[in-house]
Amino acid sequence: MDATADDLLSFKEFPLIQETSGTSAQININSPQRTFPGIDNEDEETAKGDTSAKSSSIFSFEYYQKFFDVDTMIVVDRIATSMIPKRAPSNYLKLNIATNPDLYGPIWIVLTLIFAIAISGNMASYLQNTGDHHWRYNFHLVSYSATAIILYTVLVPCALWAFLKWSIQPDELDDEEDEPLSPSLLSLVCIYGYSLAIYIPVSVLWTVQVSLIQWLLVITGAFLSGFALLTILMPVVKKSRYSLFVVLAIELAHFALAAGFMLYFFHAPDTAGPVETPLHKAAASVVVNTTVHKSA
Repeated sequence: MDATADDLLSFKEFPLIQETSGTSAQININSPQRTFPGIDNEDEETAKGDTSAKSSSIFSFEYYQKFFDVDTMIVVDRIATSMIPKRAPSNYLKLNIATNPDLYGPIWIVLTLIFAIAISGNMASYLQNTGDHHWRYNFHLVSYSATAIILYTVLVPCALWAFLKWSIQPDELDDEEDEPLSPSLLSLVCIYGYSLAIYIPVSVLWTVQVSLIQWLLVITGAFLSGFALLTILMPVVKKSRYSLFVVLAIELAHFALAAGFMLYFFHAPDTAGPVETPLHKAAASVVVNTTVHKSA
């Protein structure tokens, strides 16, 4: 039977929810939130992730995970920047370190340097005592080097951070108001940790028992690493009222660390005894003879 024009133009009621089989989509307008298959709610997942990150406790693993969120190229770049002066641009601290300070590189550098100094220091001691069959490996050098390196990597950045906080006044800042007056403590620890990377190859070369070469290595390592360190920190240091004092303190502390490494772990001590004169020999023979007679 053919449909008339009135039947075609008439409105018919259809159910809002249709029962279908298979994998066809179903739409429910009464639900408070509609979900569509094949579409991920990325915004909601991002919001949930941000909420969980903010709610992570300081005693949880997730809190410290952000401090190790770096790849190999970033670590290599920061190591090279800590050894090569003038490699870092003027805004390197603000754009590279402050936005993503890491502890991954500094921790590995500190651990490697501790064992490099301990092993190389024992090698230097062995070369200094060649022919001494009673020579033994000094395991205490590991604890000594660990104490010196960890204290330097932690205490010096803390002291610098506190001094910059005190010496930089808000009225002396010409930049934007939302920019921090001084770098964060984590950024300073990160920078100082990377600045020790140059002493890993230098510690191996310090085993050469030539005093002139050892001092040249001290000057070279301290100059390259210290100058690169100062280049990164200069945009902040120059805002201090005592910028010259800060510059001298940074360089002297870095040179003192290198000189202390060489003198304590690698430098041959002056073991030359006093020259014996005939009078000393005669007195020693008298004492020996007296002792023999008494025992007899």
